[in-house]
Amino acid sequence: MKPQLTLQTPLELPYQEISNYLNKLWISEDKDNTGANTFTLMVWQPAWLEQCLVQKGLVSGPITGNLSPEIIEVAKKFILDQGLPLTTSLNSEELLNLLKENLSNKDFEDFRGQFFESSISTLNPRRLITLAPTLNENSDIKTFVSAYCPLSDTQALQPICGDLVVISGDSTSLYHKGLKIIDELSIDELPSWLWWNGSLDESPEIFEYFTNHGLRLIIDTALGSPNRCLKVLDQLNNSNKAINDLNWVRLKDWRESLAMIFDPPSRRPILDHITDIDIDIAGDHIIQALFLISWISDKLGWSFQRVERDKESIKIEFERINGEIISASINPLSLGNPSIHLGQVIGLRLISKISEVQKNNTCVILGCESVECMRLEAGGMANMELIEQVVPNSFSTAAYDVSKLLGSSRGNTSPLFENSIKIALQIFNGFNNL
Repeated sequence: MKPQLTLQTPLELPYQEISNYLNKLWISEDKDNTGANTFTLMVWQPAWLEQCLVQKGLVSGPITGNLSPEIIEVAKKFILDQGLPLTTSLNSEELLNLLKENLSNKDFEDFRGQFFESSISTLNPRRLITLAPTLNENSDIKTFVSAYCPLSDTQALQPICGDLVVISGDSTSLYHKGLKIIDELSIDELPSWLWWNGSLDESPEIFEYFTNHGLRLIIDTALGSPNRCLKVLDQLNNSNKAINDLNWVRLKDWRESLAMIFDPPSRRPILDHITDIDIDIAGDHIIQALFLISWISDKLGWSFQRVERDKESIKIEFERINGEIISASINPLSLGNPSIHLGQVIGLRLISKISEVQKNNTCVILGCESVECMRLEAGGMANMELIEQVVPNSFSTAAYDVSKLLGSSRGNTSPLFENSIKIALQIFNGFNNL
């Protein structure tokens, strides 16, 4: 049985009284019961899709901030009913703009920030602060305070408790008032994390505030325009900020599957003779594919040379240390199903030519488990040694992936990810120089 999160009834307080209330919250007869002493987690939780669907009456309230299966299915149906492209992301600006038309502007119960999955709560954060922007303009700041205690299966262990603070209002109010509240609630002696659980396109002034305050960042570069996401990575990398990206985390199965193919010593020579790599992605959001090809090139010691872009694909050239050229291609594909995260890698083909003798050459094909068909090769490639593998889907929630990052206490960027960022930015800058 998983530990459960218990909460007192959230108490609405004037924001001027929050700090004093929290200081008194843990005063008790038990002097040892002072609450958790681990970290502070701040969450930007817009939940625009859910807010829109609830306001339009397509989904019943309350607003929770969780992307439930019902919300996903209703949003997909809306995309199809409106005749939007099947590649439309569930978080796209185009979809949200349509949903925002003729909203009811009614007030609904809003539970954002009041409940967290046990994967996060059992890490015993000292303080959970949620910024919950509202659709309704001219919404002034409202603040709610509560306490939480994960219940352990082990009776002998005393629960380690923490507190929750929810700050809601329109984006303007959050910027002018909400950030000042956060300043007061920050615990200097504890590490602080920010989980930006929304598009990197939105509220840049609020995002910049957090990046300037030395927080450990958790972002998702699948949410937001590719240009904006890469610019954010560039800025954070240049300022030596710690970067944790859920879009990179979701590549783990692909990286591990590809690495396992070449675990047998007999297959190692294949890596020294790779000539072509094709990466298929769902939609046209290229960030995850850039991470994957950058990771491959970094591990094999390739250097980036140039990039070309046309309507069909992105062509990238790398150079091996011996001067040989490797051609890589990123191929956006239209799938018949709207996606939560555009640009997910769904297929990879790798060609290795050890010699001109066809039987000595190899074709490696990896396909995503969720895609019903894999690449079919013809001609000379059909005569190569074929290595095929299906990459399992990772169905973990964003909250679970966040808990893994929090549990690792990674206060700096993963070295593998950092190297991949640098190469991805080289390719991105190559776009700008075309």
